Amino acid sequence: MAGSQHTQTHPKFTWRFLALSASARNVIHITAATEREVRDQSPVGCVMVFAGRLPVQGVQHA
Repeated sequence: MAGSQHTQTHPKFTWRFLALSASARNVIHITAATEREVRDQSPVGCVMVFAGRLPVQGVQHA
């Protein structure tokens, strides 16, 4: 297959976590392919408790 490139893509998900800190409790939503990516993007100083992973829904135009 000359001229074609294969690129591996990872599906994106919306990850939900309960973020606990000394002053607040929040549910946060982060879009990423892996849990490691999510934890790298999570707020500093919070304990992150996994709550769910949902597939990202594309926008459909009529």
